Amino acid sequence: MRYIILPFNQMYEGISELGLMSYQFLPKLPTKKKVTPVIQEINDIFVKFNDLKSLIENMNNNGSFMGTLNFINQTFSGLIPYNYIGIALFIEDKKVIRASYGVSDGKVVGLPENLVGKSWPIDETSLGRLLQSGKARIINDLERYTENRPLKPYNKIILEAGIRASITLPLNLAGEPIGVIFFSSTQKNVYKEEHLNILRTLANSIAISFHQNIFIDDVIYSSILALAKLAEARDEDTGEHLERMKMYSRAIAEFLYESHKHEDEITLEYIEQIERFSPLHDIGKVGIRDGILLKPGKLTAEEFEEMKKHTTFGAEVLKSAEQNIVKYRRSLFGMGIEIAQNHHEKWDGSGYPCGKKGEEIPLSARIVAVADVFDALMSKRPYKEAFSTEKSFSIIQEGRGGHFDPEIVDVFVEHRAEIEKMCRENQSTVA
Repeated sequence: MRYIILPFNQMYEGISELGLMSYQFLPKLPTKKKVTPVIQEINDIFVKFNDLKSLIENMNNNGSFMGTLNFINQTFSGLIPYNYIGIALFIEDKKVIRASYGVSDGKVVGLPENLVGKSWPIDETSLGRLLQSGKARIINDLERYTENRPLKPYNKIILEAGIRASITLPLNLAGEPIGVIFFSSTQKNVYKEEHLNILRTLANSIAISFHQNIFIDDVIYSSILALAKLAEARDEDTGEHLERMKMYSRAIAEFLYESHKHEDEITLEYIEQIERFSPLHDIGKVGIRDGILLKPGKLTAEEFEEMKKHTTFGAEVLKSAEQNIVKYRRSLFGMGIEIAQNHHEKWDGSGYPCGKKGEEIPLSARIVAVADVFDALMSKRPYKEAFSTEKSFSIIQEGRGGHFDPEIVDVFVEHRAEIEKMCRENQSTVA
């Protein structure tokens, strides 16, 4: 609130200095030359006030986190010179910083898509020092700033996108740093100290929205994920399968995004969500008895019918959790429910539980189906040894148009080298 009141104090002082607030008769009125800048400043202040008021209303009217970020991007660009807003958050006990969110005005090439999702050890960046100081940083010439330094991958990305200046501010939640926010421009030498007051207000608003949406969601999601891990611990190789599911599902979604397929559905936010919710695919196994779940041999027809119920159980678990979250009238587990219920449906309609076919099956479930089967093929199970990469890819290709969405199989096979690299990097867990 002090950032809203402060400009009005400055306005009052400015008017007072010109004598406009005096109750005594002024023998000589201030000249138009002196008054005009004050009036312009008053107008600017009220524009800022109205924009901040609109921001608060947006946050109070059940706005999502990305909704708030987009609102800020569209509303304040007339007051602050920026073309891109980026948010990087701590992960892995604050040892790593990840480019987590970004919005642009469309004038920068490759942002946010080339940056969001990438992460770096905090020690390999200059952000650790910035966060320790708690102060904002202004760089008005990024080319000059990086000239005599080793060019870091993230600097290369933003320079290639055309970014030439930026202001970086710590992002704090309950007094603790959770990351940083960048306001970046394609123009050099555009940022001044006077921009910091309004940008601090925006950073605080973003932190509040983050707390209202993402942070609280994370707490709820973590509880549900713990239940999913409990199901996996009874069946496969604990959380390792879930981590690989996240990796493969995100990769497939990124491949589709890069190939411009399903452009109306696959966004950067969608990619983040599928990484987040793919590990919940088998959460319904908590409702399957051990005699069936842990059976080393082939299931009987009756046992398989029981096993198939885990898709329905999983969807019901997530629906129940969602119904108990009265939160901004939005769906928290929408994609998770889609995946849990539909990841065993098949493209030709021969799957379960509902026999859906083709595009009746949600895209998220079609992606996870490929990721899930591929990891199952590559992994050792009680009833089988791990298959080779060659055989696993061959089986996925054989399922094209029958078990799997042909388009997803094609993009998966097209990026085989990248998938194999992921397998090698995770060979200690895939065996």
